[in-house]
Amino acid sequence: MSEMLYHVKRTIVDLKNDVTGALQKVDIRGTYTDLAKAKEAAKREIVDEGYEKDDFPVYDVKGDPDEWKHGDGIFVYAEAPEGEKFWVRIETTPNELNLKGTNGKVEEKLFHVIQTTIHYNKDRSGAIRDTSIEGTFTNFDDAKKKALTCLLDEDVSKSDFAEYDEFTGQQDWAFGEDTIVHAVGVAGENYVVAIIRK
Repeated sequence: MSEMLYHVKRTIVDLKNDVTGALQKVDIRGTYTDLAKAKEAAKREIVDEGYEKDDFPVYDVKGDPDEWKHGDGIFVYAEAPEGEKFWVRIETTPNELNLKGTNGKVEEKLFHVIQTTIHYNKDRSGAIRDTSIEGTFTNFDDAKKKALTCLLDEDVSKSDFAEYDEFTGQQDWAFGEDTIVHAVGVAGENYVVAIIRK
């Protein structure tokens, strides 16, 4: 059994509708217990979604690491003619639930807790952001418990944020249907904790 999980994470930056790069969509396209299988899947992810390589003016797949210019962990970088940019990367997390893979891929329904930090304090457009997987679970309730606590610890409480909102079923929730927590740091950075179901 693998001690690690390898997640194929695809990010699309929609420059067609927002030239600042602030419109970004992150999705977990597959979770693997075998790194080699995850790398294979990452390299073909955009094509597996139904896109044709020839539709992209730029379509780079990681080969020789010495010549790769798109960053560590990224396996595909592509630019669509309308301006969208695609990144496919692998993110590694501990296999805390001892999940097993069929031919290296986890087939169970999973709930990924995703934390996005939007650095408005560095770029007012919101284009500079980091997204990380904070946990992977086999049921929504456990994922929600993690989502509600992943910004907090013994040294950080809700009152340490300029604003801290939790989704409790309210009808006027403005932060998206998958978002469980939205917080604003004292320096202006925003935190969004969401659950992606796969």
